[in-house]
Amino acid sequence: MYVIVVGGGLTGFNIAKLLIEEGIGVVVIERDLTRCQEISKKIDALVIQGNGSNPKVLVEAGVKDADLLVAVTNSSEVNLIACITAKNLGAVKTVAKIAIEYTFTEDIDLTKVGVDYSFSPGTIIAYDVERILELPSALAIQALADGKVTMAEFLVKNDSKYVGRALKENIFPEGTIIGAVIKGEDTIIPTGEYVFEEGDKAFILGKPKLVENVIEKCSECQRIRKVMIIGASNTAVQLAKMLERSMSVKLIDSDTKRCEEISKILQKTLVIKGDIMDLSLLKDEGIGDVDAFISLTKYDQLNLFSCLIGKYLGASKTISRVENLELIRFFEDMGIDIALSPKISTAEHVMRFIRMGGLKSLIILPTGQAEIIELIPTKNAKILGKTLRDITLPEEILFLIIVRDNKLIIPRGDDIVQIDDKVIISAKVEKIKKIRELFGQY
Repeated sequence: MYVIVVGGGLTGFNIAKLLIEEGIGVVVIERDLTRCQEISKKIDALVIQGNGSNPKVLVEAGVKDADLLVAVTNSSEVNLIACITAKNLGAVKTVAKIAIEYTFTEDIDLTKVGVDYSFSPGTIIAYDVERILELPSALAIQALADGKVTMAEFLVKNDSKYVGRALKENIFPEGTIIGAVIKGEDTIIPTGEYVFEEGDKAFILGKPKLVENVIEKCSECQRIRKVMIIGASNTAVQLAKMLERSMSVKLIDSDTKRCEEISKILQKTLVIKGDIMDLSLLKDEGIGDVDAFISLTKYDQLNLFSCLIGKYLGASKTISRVENLELIRFFEDMGIDIALSPKISTAEHVMRFIRMGGLKSLIILPTGQAEIIELIPTKNAKILGKTLRDITLPEEILFLIIVRDNKLIIPRGDDIVQIDDKVIISAKVEKIKKIRELFGQY
C-alpha cells in the first residue's frame, strides 16, 4: 500500500507515523521547509516541500500510484482541492479534514467530486464530550461491536478497592475485562499478574450495563444536569445544540456579534456576552453549581486557564480541548479532569478508513503507544480453526472479547475464532501488523 499525506503538522505526522509502523509506504507533503526537515529526522518517509493541492507536486509525490491520499492541512480548501486533484490524477481513495462549518449541511455530497471520506475534528470532539457526559465518572467512553460492547476509561484513586490487588484475583465482574492500563507515560497491556496502583488509568470493556456499574462505583459523580461552555466556536455551538435537548446549558463568549448569531441557532441554551476573566460574572451565572465546565477553544492556554478558573470557583468537572499532544499530561497534572485531543481522534478516524474491510473499530489510547481494535477475520485468515492457545502470539497482544451471534465471550486458551466473529483486541502499536496478518488483512 502507498499513501500520500498532505500536511505535516501534528495530525499529518501522527498518521504518517502510524502507517509506517504498519509497514506502509508513505510520502508527506508539507509547505514549511523547517517542518519538512523535522519530519525527515523523526520518521522513515519521503518528505516533499510544496503545496499539496498543486498538481505538479502531487505528480512528484507519485499520486498516480497512490492507494490513498490523506489531506489534513489547516485549510479545508487546500484539503478539498488536494483530494479532488489527486482523484483526477489517479489516486484510488482520498480523505479530507474539513472545518466543522462544512458539516452543517447535508446537501453537499463530496464523494461526487472526488472526496471519498471527510471528517471534522470539531464534530468528533463534540460527540466525544457528549458521550463522556452520559457517564460522568468515566474519563473516556466508546462503543464497539455495534453498541454491544462498551469501553470506558477510569482513574484508580487512592481509596479504590483495586489498589494493591492483581487482575488474577477476579476483582472485576464476570463478563468484563481490562484491556490496557496507563501508568504515568507508559501504556501496559496487562496480564493476570498486574497489580493496580494509585493513579493508574484503566480501560475496561464488556456489556454496557456491566461497564457502567463498574464506572459508577469508582466515583460518586452525579448525573450531569447543568453545563457551562466557554467560547462560541463552531465546535462549542454544535455541542450546545446536542446537549440542550436534555441539559441546562449556558454558553459564554466575549464577542457581542457572535453571541447574537448563535442565539438564533440555539433554542434552549442561554447565551451570555461576557469575559472569562470576569469572576463576578461567572459567580453570578452559577459556575459553582455546574456539573460540567467545558472549554473547547483552539487555544490551549485559554482552555487551561478557563478550566482552572472553573475549578477554583467550584465547578464539579472540567473538560478541555488540547491541541498540543505533549500538553495532555500537563493539563491532567494541573487538575483538569478530562483533556481531549482532536489530533488523536483525527488519527483514529483516518486509520479506521485506511483499514476498512475487516477493521470495524479503532481506538488509539491517549499515549499513542497502544490501540484497541475490532476486527472480523477474512475467509483465508490464519487464525481460523485454531485454539488461541495454539496460536503463537508475541507479548503485549491481548484478546479481549469475541462477539458471536449477539453473545459476548471473554476468550480463554481453548476458544476458537470463527468466521463472522467480531474480535476485540488490545495491543501495542508495533504489534498491529502481526494481528492484521492473523486476520487475513495484508
